[in-house]
Amino acid sequence: MSGLADLRDGVANASLHPESLLNIPLVRQAFGDQAFRFVARSVDASWSYERGVPIALGGFNPFESAFYYSQSSRFAAWLADPYGSARDFNENDLLIREVLFMVHDYLHAWAYSVIDELYPQYQVYRGAITARTLEDYAFCHLMTEAVATVGLDYWFLCNHNLEQLCPIGTNIKSLTVSYHDSRLPEYRRFFPELEIQQPEFFRTLATFYCTGEFPGFDASDLQRSPQLLSWLRHELTYGVTQRKLARGWLAHLAAEPVVLTGDALEAPLELDGETRTRMIEDLCQRLWTKVKDPAAAASSNIRLPSLPPDRRAPSDRPPDFRFVNLARVPQDRWSSVQAAGGDSFRYFVYQFLGQLPYSAVAESKRNHLPLLVQQRNVALVLDLLGDLPRREALPDEPYDLMIAN
Repeated sequence: MSGLADLRDGVANASLHPESLLNIPLVRQAFGDQAFRFVARSVDASWSYERGVPIALGGFNPFESAFYYSQSSRFAAWLADPYGSARDFNENDLLIREVLFMVHDYLHAWAYSVIDELYPQYQVYRGAITARTLEDYAFCHLMTEAVATVGLDYWFLCNHNLEQLCPIGTNIKSLTVSYHDSRLPEYRRFFPELEIQQPEFFRTLATFYCTGEFPGFDASDLQRSPQLLSWLRHELTYGVTQRKLARGWLAHLAAEPVVLTGDALEAPLELDGETRTRMIEDLCQRLWTKVKDPAAAASSNIRLPSLPPDRRAPSDRPPDFRFVNLARVPQDRWSSVQAAGGDSFRYFVYQFLGQLPYSAVAESKRNHLPLLVQQRNVALVLDLLGDLPRREALPDEPYDLMIAN
């Protein structure tokens, strides 16, 4: 998109409409970082908007320094003029959520580049993923998740009023967490030393994602405070989910088969090594500067690796549609999904739907979609929906894509 490149080249000097989302500092950082790409995908975001599928369909690949967005979406429409007012694109806060998730993915990618710079021995973009190295790479991925969550939700959104920065009538106050600064006095009844707007909090949450233990609180505290329970129950669930997704994604990319049971996917990560402790500290300091010191933002962009990332699943491995882009899989390989266990078939259905224009699927057919997921039958999906025109993959779409979220 050449017009987009021209816009981004001039981001520092552009005249912004008061209702432009680029008035939000972290949005402006992500948009202005030339190493971060916006890649359109051949899916219709209306499936997510209308809750026809329960997930966002853009997908994520943290090694590619890119945000994948639906070609039919509020985000795509916004890109035509990001310097203008965003109000007309933000019905039900759909646009601002997409843009904030873009920032979340940007911070993921930025964190990977910091790890690559400071810890080249990890070879996060190209090192062999094996049963022996998987836990090191899972740790790195969890650290990038902690960077994205702490940087955007805790250190930015909890500390800024989006409506003051960009007055478009938004109700958004947080993105992926249920923490609220207004409830800090309640949380401090049980943990008086709790500080969110300090570097120490990154160390606390990064450790929590790995171990499932949040220092300062115990189970009896959660029983005595519904507000505390709401916040930490979400984070406990989120930490388990992220450990499971990180290991599953990395096992998918491994050159050799890595078999993990449900318990092994969700198990806590060890923090007994000096390097891991030091990495937490280094990411903490870099992130604090990036979010809290706007003057340093220009010097904290993504540093791309000297060689392109080399993270691809073996071509002969049956596709797991939690981690594979359906648009890149020939139809003659779809049948293998029926024999696979787990959630692969469910994500196959979600992705198949995403390639269809939402408006082209009659309500009578949409009513049968839960049955398609239950039946686990590719032929049934094709019988019901196969006569509808599907969108083909766009040029920059990758094969390996984390759809599960």
